[in-house]
Amino acid sequence: MCNHLTSGAAALALAASIVLQLAVSCPAAAASNAGDGTAMHHLHVFMHDGYTGPRPTAVLVVNGTGAPVMSGVRFGDTVVMDDVLTEGPSRGSRPVGRAQGTYVTASMEEGRPAMLLSMNVVLSDYAPYTGSTVAVMGRNDITEPVRELAVVGGTGRFRMATGYVLWKTASWRGKNAVLELDIYLRGAAASA
Repeated sequence: MCNHLTSGAAALALAASIVLQLAVSCPAAAASNAGDGTAMHHLHVFMHDGYTGPRPTAVLVVNGTGAPVMSGVRFGDTVVMDDVLTEGPSRGSRPVGRAQGTYVTASMEEGRPAMLLSMNVVLSDYAPYTGSTVAVMGRNDITEPVRELAVVGGTGRFRMATGYVLWKTASWRGKNAVLELDIYLRGAAASA
């Protein structure tokens, strides 16, 4: 470590080093005790939202009758999704669960389509959280590079969870998107 660092800066550098080591040893999930019978958790997954192909995972179920807010998107459009969650951005990455829910184009501002999103993150192969769910709700302004949505509950290890999701578009081709989700939440410390 550099000798010119103050003790506070040295402690911060050491803490950052420890966090980096934890992230490298367990990149997809991290948990820490919050001191109140709950634990802080960080989940990192990629969501594959597909409208096209032989087995689409997102389906338009209500055609909005409002004005177009961008090409192919109208105010009131309602989509049901059952998207695959993977540990990496490639569709061939190991699947860890599903994102199941709905989103509705709820903004009438032209060029700024924002969706009201309500979904369950269902973890089917994401140790040690397998079998748990996270309930997410919020505004997804797809024109922003990073969006924040609320964690409003969960089941299993995440019973009565609270927190937030940082949501980024990793790639977007036509009507198909890969979304990167960093989920930060407080949930039960012991397994359910």
